[in-house]
This record gives sequence, structure tokens and C-alpha cells, in this order.
Amino acid sequence: MKRTEDDKEYGEEFARQLQPFYDEAMARGETEKTFAARLGVDRGGLQRYLREHSMPSLRTAVFAYAQFGIVINYAGISTQTVLATNKRKNRRPSVMQMDLPLTIEAPNGEITVVVKKKTPQRYRFQVHLRKVSPG
Repeated sequence: MKRTEDDKEYGEEFARQLQPFYDEAMARGETEKTFAARLGVDRGGLQRYLREHSMPSLRTAVFAYAQFGIVINYAGISTQTVLATNKRKNRRPSVMQMDLPLTIEAPNGEITVVVKKKTPQRYRFQVHLRKVSPG
């Protein structure tokens, strides 16, 4: 697939934002291989990004966000919202997750209902129906 102008701009901005982190890591004595691994790429891939010869994959962009907080808009669209919403939020579970108005009838049958607590917030609800022969 041909690289678009938006792809080119994204790659350039990625290189611009990544470069200071790379320089700092090299000054601390980190190897290129270790730095590249933090982005989920090999040394060659890292160099292609730094030289603006390649547009990072979504995986690399996610690693760059997680490791360095790098966020780059693509075609004027904010990727920060997408990257940030992929993290699990620490939210309190609701008191009642679901309220089911439920009626189960089994004419000429038997019903067994079993409710099992799996975790403090999760239950398994099993309904077993058995047909009973008249007679």
C-alpha cells in the first residue's frame, strides 16, 4: 500500500517525539536493542522510525504511548482518546448490574435453578429443564 501524505507526517512526528527519549537512553548507556525492544521492534525497525523511513504500526504506537507517553494525531484525529480508553478504568462496580424480569414455565416438566457465585461481582445462573412423561 502506498504511503499517504498523512502517513509521512505521522512518521515524521513520531521520529521527532521519539528522538529525545532515544538520546536520553543512549546517554544512560542503554543499548539500541534494549530501547527497540521497549517499542516491540528490532534495531533495524527502530532506525527506520528514527530516520522517518517508516510509519509505526499500531502496536508500536501503543508501546510508545505506554513507555514514553508519545501521542501523535493522525490526519487531524486525536489518537490519545483511542490509546487512553484502551486502559482498564478503575471504577466501582454498580450495586445492581442487571435486573431481569423473568418467568420460566415448564408444563409437564421440572425446573432446577442454580445460582453460583463465581467472584464477588460475578454469578453464574443455570437453568435445567427436564421433561416429565405423563403417567
